[in-house]
Amino acid sequence: MTETLYIVDGYNVLHAWFRGAEKEEIFARRAWLADRLASFAALRGGRVALVFDGSGPHTTSDEPVKGAPVEVVFAGGRFTADTLIARRISAQAADVQVVVVSADQEVQRTASRAGVTRMTPMELARELSDDDRRGQALDSASDSTRMPSRLEDKVDPETLRRLEEMRRKPK
Repeated sequence: MTETLYIVDGYNVLHAWFRGAEKEEIFARRAWLADRLASFAALRGGRVALVFDGSGPHTTSDEPVKGAPVEVVFAGGRFTADTLIARRISAQAADVQVVVVSADQEVQRTASRAGVTRMTPMELARELSDDDRRGQALDSASDSTRMPSRLEDKVDPETLRRLEEMRRKPK
């Protein structure tokens, strides 16, 4: 079975989805995007590397999202997000299907030259919407014998809140 890795140009996607948003709002949406991509990857059985440009002379940092197949990467030092995306593409084994999500022309060209699948931020938005609609259709089914399939259906709100805090807590 082929594994799929989605390499997502984080700020590029957020700027495409929230045109005209202030810098602070874009920064605030990073965790939201990681959460959305965690659900996306889980539904599709893939992994996600969510790559953001960092700032300043700091080194690159990787932060796995606890309990999810998502890794948040901040470029630093002499590296940009574009550079890290190119390196991630080239570092993958032949049996890994790579999908690069970006509207940046240079990132798209790099992906094309490497022969990997390319996706625009708006195509990703449609995929996420399709997943949301499928989930809502299953949730609203009137079959009373349906087993609860979501964590929210199985635990009380306080337990759910504590689990979410644990997931977000840094290591």
